[in-house]
Amino acid sequence: MRRIMIPWLLGAGVALLTGCASQATEQTAAERFDCAALNQAITSAGTGFEDIKGRLETTDLTRTWQTDTQAFHDACVITSARRPDHYLCFGPLSTDDPRGALVVGGEALGQCLGEGWQSERTAPDRLAFTRQGSEPVVVLESFLNDRGRRMGTLGVYQNAADAVPRPGDE
Repeated sequence: MRRIMIPWLLGAGVALLTGCASQATEQTAAERFDCAALNQAITSAGTGFEDIKGRLETTDLTRTWQTDTQAFHDACVITSARRPDHYLCFGPLSTDDPRGALVVGGEALGQCLGEGWQSERTAPDRLAFTRQGSEPVVVLESFLNDRGRRMGTLGVYQNAADAVPRPGDE
């Protein structure tokens, strides 16, 4: 019985290690983004994000809804200020090369979105992802915060016109 079990266990161990190795190369997108939450936000854009909106908070300048749909660093909301309602997340874009943060983040986001999405650099620190025949636009932006740390915003907009940078956006 032991002779049968040992080869089986060795085979299972090799299969397990092989699975871990393939997971490690595919983790980039999963480490940076929650792909299922992002896809839920993209799908929800068609209804103005109504199905993922939580508690509403208003100020004189904005309306913001909390959401349980967290695609990037658990810092996502649906907001409306200078644009129609859109899904917006904030968080660090950590890489070994801070200048390449947008490229690395864009590659991970492309993996998360899957086939059919095209990216375009619409500004030096901004990538817009679109899909032919589909209205939602996904935008990844990179910026330095007041502490010199490389940060990113991930946005899902209902259509291309809503995703266009506004005067004063940096």
